[in-house]
Amino acid sequence: MQEVTRDQLVAVLKELGIRQGDGLLVHSALQFLGAPQDGVATYLHALASVLNINLIDQDVMLSEAKHLEAKHRKIIATGTLVVPAFNFAFTRGEPYDPQTAPSQDMGVFSEYIRQQPGALRTPHPMQSLAILGAHAADLASRDTLSAFDPGSSFERMLELDFKILLLGADVQAISLLHYCEQRANVPYRYWKDFQGQVRSRDGWQTRTYRMFVRDLRIDPRIDLHPVQAVLEGRKQWFSTPLNYGRIALCRMADFVTAVDEFLAANPWTLVTNRPDYENKL
Repeated sequence: MQEVTRDQLVAVLKELGIRQGDGLLVHSALQFLGAPQDGVATYLHALASVLNINLIDQDVMLSEAKHLEAKHRKIIATGTLVVPAFNFAFTRGEPYDPQTAPSQDMGVFSEYIRQQPGALRTPHPMQSLAILGAHAADLASRDTLSAFDPGSSFERMLELDFKILLLGADVQAISLLHYCEQRANVPYRYWKDFQGQVRSRDGWQTRTYRMFVRDLRIDPRIDLHPVQAVLEGRKQWFSTPLNYGRIALCRMADFVTAVDEFLAANPWTLVTNRPDYENKL
């Protein structure tokens, strides 16, 4: 298997247009990019270097440490790294502790970031985010009933002009779709409340949160490749190959605009199995 090095990743990230101070929402499928030189940490090291994020363990700064006057000299973070840390055990009645609940089916990189010293997590017990960097405290403080409500961490990332980075992942992985679906009140989802025990700074509390869940009678299957094609046509989607996969980048705002246009024209337009559902009516 071909190797992925930190220097190689830094070069690719800069080529895509990522700069110090950027905010990134990262979805990943690292298995498509090759064998990372230093394991999953290779990706964190590269992103921390390009974005300018202070990592608590200064040893992981690798070559940057050579330029420090002292090994533990403080570095002021200007960039922000965000990953999905979703866990749906709360929907099954399990208590939620944001400090210990693992991310599920989000990939090894998301779980690795969640476990980093200094990483903060948004409070939503089902659709949380793990965050490192300059805006971590702001984003992690946003406790909304739905993870995509006005005032949520997702909406705040849009206000801060964050970008979406796909590390080997396909456009299908972009969770920001749910923000658009909620705003459009799509007919293949409906609101459902979930109540249970959530651990906060004040101890265990009974809390209610909500999700705009899929209607399983329809079991909608979404295809976001038409959205990617639109963004490519507008020169708002940037992508480069790396070994067996690709790394891609777009602005969150551009993605939302494109999806909103599709849903405004027809809320079913991205659902590939709607005809089958209609035939059963």
